[in-house]
Amino acid sequence: MTRLPSIDEFKSSSLNEQIDILDVLFEHSDSLVWFTLQNSRFMASGWNSYVELVNAIKDKLLKVCDDTEAEGISSRGVDHLANIVGAHPRLGDSKQKLSVHSMKEQANLTGSTVDSLEILTWLKTLNDKYEKKYEGLKFVVFVNGRSYDRISKLMEQRINSNNTWFEECRIAINEMTDIAIDRLNKCSEIKGKI
Repeated sequence: MTRLPSIDEFKSSSLNEQIDILDVLFEHSDSLVWFTLQNSRFMASGWNSYVELVNAIKDKLLKVCDDTEAEGISSRGVDHLANIVGAHPRLGDSKQKLSVHSMKEQANLTGSTVDSLEILTWLKTLNDKYEKKYEGLKFVVFVNGRSYDRISKLMEQRINSNNTWFEECRIAINEMTDIAIDRLNKCSEIKGKI
């Protein structure tokens, strides 16, 4: 896993260096950069560790989601939220479409007794159903070593739920931050406090 500089070094780094570091924790999204690293109020919010940074990002994105829901589905915020959530790869996507981090995180999905091609075909079907129901979003879940069977059941539950687009977006934001914290914990030789 990538080494991260101390949080103080992160704060004093150039925007491009900060983006590279953020991309270790989250899948790259221009909208995520816009709401965080390019937002002077956000950058001045005084977090003192990477955990605080990740939680501040979660709070910011949940606020964007709440504000966008209040404005309505035609709000520009919908496009930004879809850009952020949509930055995550589909579960079971080809290795060429996965970041190094996502590839490691999804490794257990094909580790069941079912044939891998069958698993990938079913995951594609579930992804298609989810994306049809929640246009612009991708199904995001902190896999956390869970098996294909457990993840596919969770996907089916969420597809068959009565969740609104914004409820699913909030779930995705929470899952993304769980993934970011896990990635943070896996970073080796972190200097300073995480």
